[in-house]
Amino acid sequence: MTCHKRRGRSVQGRERARWARHLKDMAMTTRSSASTLQSKPATRLAAALAMTLAATTPVTAQPLGAERLPAGAPVLAIVKVPKPWYAPRFVVTGKMRDTMPQYAALPGLAFKAFSFAQADGDFGGLYLWKDAASARAWLSPAWFERVQRERGVTAQVRLMQVVAVVDTVPGGTPADPDSPAVATLTPGTAGGTAAAPTTEAMDALLAADKRVPGLLRRYRVVDDEGRASVFSLWRDAAAARQQLDAATQAASEWFDTPILLPSTLPANQPRLPGL
Repeated sequence: MTCHKRRGRSVQGRERARWARHLKDMAMTTRSSASTLQSKPATRLAAALAMTLAATTPVTAQPLGAERLPAGAPVLAIVKVPKPWYAPRFVVTGKMRDTMPQYAALPGLAFKAFSFAQADGDFGGLYLWKDAASARAWLSPAWFERVQRERGVTAQVRLMQVVAVVDTVPGGTPADPDSPAVATLTPGTAGGTAAAPTTEAMDALLAADKRVPGLLRRYRVVDDEGRASVFSLWRDAAAARQQLDAATQAASEWFDTPILLPSTLPANQPRLPGL
């Protein structure tokens, strides 16, 4: 039995080593020029596919919803980038933490929640920008091209006009590099369009938002389809599920937000009801 187990482990070890060599060959071939595609058939095919995808994948230089936004309007930007299959989430999160100083002092950025979409694992961020001009300056055609060039994938960006913000934490939600928070984006009624609420109605909404248990921040937005929608940042998933009924949970887009980051620049805060 012992010899049999040793032989089994030896076979498994050789198989893992074979696949490791195969993946290494594929990676090296993909990075090389077309003139190097004369080696193994498998690596030649993998490299050809990678080069074809890189050449034909379109670069979205215009975020969804951008055409609706006045230059001075505060903006929620939802950025999603496909996560490499070989990169564990904790590695990506660590890279996110490395960028916190950069984003904390980024002109026009009021708050960022670094995010992973629960539906597909895409990583990115949920940005509150002081105005659309600041959002466009950062999420420019050059930004899309850089993501395409460095990662070989196309980023998805949606811009939504923010009409009100509530932060329920005294002094504002603090920076947290290891947060259990989650976020939800709940769309308005399908086929409906956003209508500007009266001052009294908005005041009532904001007052109610401030009393929601477990809610950290809430943005009232006009989404990229023109609907009045609600973005919520929750203390944790349990708090979100306790407050949202089953239909709202099912209709909402969910994000894990392991890092929360308010701006260190007071001038970055938008002028909005609720702030």
